[in-house]
Amino acid sequence: MELTRIHVRGKRKTPVTNRPQALCEPPVKALRTKKSLSSVMATRATRHRSTLDSLPAEILESILLYSANLSLPRVSNFIGFKLSGRATLLRLFILAFHETWEQWFGIPTDPAIVHGPWLQDAQHVPCGGDPIFQSQVLDQPWISIDLILQAQQNWADNHGRGRHYQHSAFWVDGAREVGHDYDGGFSHFNARECFEADYQQAVKWPAFAARGIHWFSQDIHPLTRIPDRLITGPWDDEMQRQLFWLCRGGYMTCEKLFIQPTWEVKIELIRNAMLNAEVPNLLAINCLFRTWVFDGLPADVVRKEIIGLERRIEWGGDPTETRELLRRVRSALFLSLHMPDHRGDLVARRSDI
Repeated sequence: MELTRIHVRGKRKTPVTNRPQALCEPPVKALRTKKSLSSVMATRATRHRSTLDSLPAEILESILLYSANLSLPRVSNFIGFKLSGRATLLRLFILAFHETWEQWFGIPTDPAIVHGPWLQDAQHVPCGGDPIFQSQVLDQPWISIDLILQAQQNWADNHGRGRHYQHSAFWVDGAREVGHDYDGGFSHFNARECFEADYQQAVKWPAFAARGIHWFSQDIHPLTRIPDRLITGPWDDEMQRQLFWLCRGGYMTCEKLFIQPTWEVKIELIRNAMLNAEVPNLLAINCLFRTWVFDGLPADVVRKEIIGLERRIEWGGDPTETRELLRRVRSALFLSLHMPDHRGDLVARRSDI
């Protein structure tokens, strides 16, 4: 007796030839190409390689000080934050100025040595330090007079202990009135006290009092450039103190090696220190006003400033001392045009500015 076949659903597989096309495709694993050994090793190395952000602050600081590359803190905000510690900034500032301080600490400089006639054609200044690096450091946004003076004190404690220090800026008051020894002595140096004593004398100087007087030491390389923001002003107390520290520190504003600021910077200096200032900034005048300030100014700009200056002299209601200063600047502006002062006033010599 022949058995009857019973069809059970799902028990019989569909032949391969009858499967849908999608089911005939090979599994995903079969499609993967084999990676080369070098690519596998490179991937593993990348996973274990430390990024710059992950380095400890101590190592980043060592890289910064060794390379002297001020672009490192700007690589990322995270790296900038790690390198913004007070101790790191102090070490960086000391690094920039160590060689200059080592050579000239506490010694009022001799113009015949640092700013002598040989500078006319010299390409090397006998002063330690890198003026380019010092200029870059001074132009950083974190610079303050408090940090500068702390860096000087830290350096003196480690490298200048027991060395003789003498003040260089001339004083209006006597040492007894000030309560500070102008002549200094061995172990006399205190960065904050010595600076404050000099600064309080400087704010009492009449205009152009510092011309023709050797009144600085050599705390910076003479070819180091003052940041434009300190030249143009206007100056608050912090900016005035930074400006005075730099000029007292031997900023060179003469000779052929001096790189003059642009005329835009110069005219802003003249305006903010004298022409547009309600009260002339005497400290800025004594620190910065030299013949270079009036060199290379565009004639049309000078004529415009002279017109405004004459109106102020005639109608401004300034006290007598201020009017005399304004007349002196007017004469210097006329000289920059190679013209005599048409008002008939005494024309200031270039060496007096």
